[in-house]
Amino acid sequence: MRPVTANKLIAMLFFSCCASSAHEFTGPHGTVTLDWDVPNVSRVLSSGYGDSFGIEAAVNLGFPEPETVDDRSCINGSYFIFDVDDEFAFDIDETVSVEITFDASRSTGFWISYDRNAMSEPLQEIELEPSGERWVTRKIELERARFANRGESGTDIAIAAPSAMWPGTPDENHRIVICDLKIDRSYKTPSRTVSGQLDLVVRNETGQATPARVGIYDASGRMPLPAESAVTIRNYDDLTKQVFLRSTHSAISPWPHDNRHFFYVDGEYAATLPVGSYSLVISKGPEYELVTTDFEILSDASTDVNVDLKRWTNMPGKGWYSGDDHVHMIRSEKDNESTGAIMQAEDVHVTNVLQMGNPFDTHFSQYAFGMPGRYVEGRYALVPGVEDPRTAVRGHTISLNISEVYRPASQYLNYDRIFTAYREQGGMSGYAHVAGELFNVRRGLALDVPLGAVDFVEVLQDGILATDLWYDFLNLGFALTPTAGSDFPYLSAPGGERNYVFVGENFSTDQWYEQLKANQTFVTNGPMLEFTVNGKGMGSKIELSPGDAIKIVAAASMKPDIEALDRLELIAHGEIIAVATEVTEDNSLSLSHELTASDGVWLAIRAYGREQALAHSAPVFISVGDGFEKTDAVAGIARKMLGYLEEFDTVQVDPVSELEGWSVGGSLKTMLIEQRLQIIERADAARKVYASMLDRPLP
Repeated sequence: MRPVTANKLIAMLFFSCCASSAHEFTGPHGTVTLDWDVPNVSRVLSSGYGDSFGIEAAVNLGFPEPETVDDRSCINGSYFIFDVDDEFAFDIDETVSVEITFDASRSTGFWISYDRNAMSEPLQEIELEPSGERWVTRKIELERARFANRGESGTDIAIAAPSAMWPGTPDENHRIVICDLKIDRSYKTPSRTVSGQLDLVVRNETGQATPARVGIYDASGRMPLPAESAVTIRNYDDLTKQVFLRSTHSAISPWPHDNRHFFYVDGEYAATLPVGSYSLVISKGPEYELVTTDFEILSDASTDVNVDLKRWTNMPGKGWYSGDDHVHMIRSEKDNESTGAIMQAEDVHVTNVLQMGNPFDTHFSQYAFGMPGRYVEGRYALVPGVEDPRTAVRGHTISLNISEVYRPASQYLNYDRIFTAYREQGGMSGYAHVAGELFNVRRGLALDVPLGAVDFVEVLQDGILATDLWYDFLNLGFALTPTAGSDFPYLSAPGGERNYVFVGENFSTDQWYEQLKANQTFVTNGPMLEFTVNGKGMGSKIELSPGDAIKIVAAASMKPDIEALDRLELIAHGEIIAVATEVTEDNSLSLSHELTASDGVWLAIRAYGREQALAHSAPVFISVGDGFEKTDAVAGIARKMLGYLEEFDTVQVDPVSELEGWSVGGSLKTMLIEQRLQIIERADAARKVYASMLDRPLP
């Protein structure tokens, strides 16, 4: 172990001394238990960041508080989750009524969602009409309630204020006051006492049992609770056997069943199921054909189901290996087998498992970093990294393939210096959530890119391909690598968005990172890309003379069970210069184009499905004498970046915009006061780079 440096000692002292000032929340959710007794409810909870049954709540504007109102015991806040007593109701399938009494003088409505059979996100929005009455009671019928503890922290019902949905709006509708809650059962759950045995085996193209994602649904759409043989999933701080595909964000991965709950198997699965007919769905990432079939469970009998997966394409056979740059799962050594099985089930070869930090603390801890923290099984690897530093003052960042964590409190807001330390370790650093441009990422990029600190930008995430910022920096002459990540469990399922990196015949984890640094990559949530310029692939740097020919060959293909392709576009300096729309019977597109070299240029391709599939290549960089920047756009982009840098002179901490605002507000305010001058000094260095661009003569 290396000796503790002075900066590390400062960090340890800072993060320990400031802990007492945090709101009393724990974990990445910021979970807190409320002292409020409700019949047939064993626990009432809230959290700083809520995520249950499709309700994603920003609680920073409405922390929960117990309150007595006219001798009534009430709770006041933005978001509440309820764990229905298992002795009263567990794994049922019936209509349940919930009767809620509000203080109408401070409550205008609410969202409610719950653990429901055959539906993953049964959100309802309820308005409380003005009546002049102080107390208003609403009765809501929860159809096909299940109450199997499948929500956040093992809960069953979630209620949120009207504007509590993330990122939240600071208006009068951000809190609700609940003063009574009653739950009544109909006791009409069908009897499921007769059962049989399922023995499922999933094999890959070589005939070996292989991990896969699985959904099993009865005739009513209900998925039986996964058996113990299902793979355990680390979902935030919870241990669970199932998760679901979210539809509350901009896109959802295709799934051929209305019930989007699923689980993972390591290749073999045994379960006792009620007698009846079942639908089976099995997937293994975008390279394998989706399987749908039916089977029957008979009384006191064993049903063997053997599924042989077929490849739609073999990207490793072509030298391309997938990776997800953004997965959050707590990981001890004993978690490696289950986490590895999940990522193999999604066919992700390199998973960057990120410890997540903020100015106050860290979440999703990793047991080790560097080689001791790697878990490699065949051509699949779990590699520890960090999403840290991470603030809404200047963006969330990711550092990959690092050997030890570096969190100097005295330098925490000087991201470029932390990136430099990780680069010295052999790692690479970049900005998360460039897709969506979240957490003021533009401000951080404007500062760090011209200082040479940024290796990559996460441009594909949550079904969003956002290229404006990336294109700006490419047009300024900065060769930033595009990456993609699922941000599980916050956004997509693991591997929902991914990078493919060209490694060639001899795969190794280290070589994957070297080739990612070299820009030999494309990002995708389904389409596969091919792209060469004068015979050279993605990330290539080509020097040409005026008048030389530029020959471009590109193709996109996608397995049809994702969706049909729509178009393939050729991009030069951020502008579309050619489009292919003639989709073949096998769901592919091809494009050939020729240019004549005159000035430097970067070229790339991007593909779209008809609904939500997206892919984008890394550029090919062509120099004709000088660089590849877009000369006539440089001055305008530089002025835009200078405008972003000016924000650092006056920016203030807004705890509401921090994802863990309940804990980081005070510590981040202190950091910004103490480090603002350092930030401005670094901003001045960046200004000089942009100023030099303003002086460039136009052609």
